Amino acid sequence: MTIKIAIIGSGPSAFYSAQSILKLNQDCEIDILDKLFSPFGLVRYGVAPDHQKTKNVIRVFDRILYQEQVQFFGCIDVGKTISIEKLKSFYDAIIIATGMAIDRPLSIKGDNKLGCYGAAEFVGWYNGHPNYKDLNPQLDNDTAVIIGNGNVAIDCARVLAKNNKEMEESDITEYSAKTIIESPIKKIYIIGRRGPLDAKFTTVEIREMGELLDCNSVLSNGTLSQIPLSKNLEEIEKQYKILTSFPELDSLDESERKPKTVEFKFYAKPVEILGDEKVNGIRFEINHLNDKNIVEGTGKTFKINTRLIISAIGYYGEKIDGIPFDEKSGKIINNNNIIDDNLYAAGWIARGPTGVIGTNKHDGDRVAKNIIDKITPNNKVGRSGLQNYLNEN
Repeated sequence: MTIKIAIIGSGPSAFYSAQSILKLNQDCEIDILDKLFSPFGLVRYGVAPDHQKTKNVIRVFDRILYQEQVQFFGCIDVGKTISIEKLKSFYDAIIIATGMAIDRPLSIKGDNKLGCYGAAEFVGWYNGHPNYKDLNPQLDNDTAVIIGNGNVAIDCARVLAKNNKEMEESDITEYSAKTIIESPIKKIYIIGRRGPLDAKFTTVEIREMGELLDCNSVLSNGTLSQIPLSKNLEEIEKQYKILTSFPELDSLDESERKPKTVEFKFYAKPVEILGDEKVNGIRFEINHLNDKNIVEGTGKTFKINTRLIISAIGYYGEKIDGIPFDEKSGKIINNNNIIDDNLYAAGWIARGPTGVIGTNKHDGDRVAKNIIDKITPNNKVGRSGLQNYLNEN
């Protein structure tokens, strides 16, 4: 008897789950549901447009979609278009693989002003996400401030810093490329509340920042002196070696200066966004390491004048009615990807926004094995039931 499976979400964890199920049991029917009209989730709308090699995984996912057992259904918002309970009545097993696409708020005074954007919004804008294509971010000033010390922060900075030639091989949208190239932005800050050796940049991402044609990557003055004396710079991980090899701002030779500058600034906590309805600056509190090696505020503040702030401090998932959800972590409550009988979670919505695209394959393998080992097909209607329901509602 054919096992009927619905996967909610169409990003990497969804397709890796489908791939693993097909390897274990060809006698299955897999329906992939997404609230957007097109599949591939994070790969299509989250990966930087100049990282085409990373996006090549879409070819693998395409081959999965072409399998006769698999069908994609777009424009289905589970919880609104159709309930989880209704899907349970149609399918033997349901996998929730919706990812995390909601920006964690800064939660400081003024964070709702025009000119302050979450990274998901900004990245979605330049990648052509239908929800953000009309964002029209405020790029009409010379300074951008990016808050966060992960790869997404670097992606945003790099896209703002690259020249037209460097973006030729990308798939950035025409409207955003034009806006960025014509923007007067010359100074880009990447700011983190902890130190340089706590940053979450990967080696590839930080190396790219040192290879920009028209942009210097520098450290704020005094950054190297903030690294604890107990740290041997010869023994630190590669990404930190690259980061700490960047010159400090004032040590950059005049003959080496390029039209744009990305400045990495550490030990700074955002406390207030300034302006009336629109952003015109941001205030930070200076942090330091106390005697117990814990980051704490000093009470001293500084201000950066800007009309563009991008917050890249993390994501959380979207709740679905009927599914247990942890408000603090933004994850679905699960135990090794199991939510309840015949109900599973995979990817970021299960474990949080960690790892690279390939990391989701482990989730897919585990979920697939659970389903094939433990679930007996129960003559559910599956796809035909979903199609009839959608036609009638």
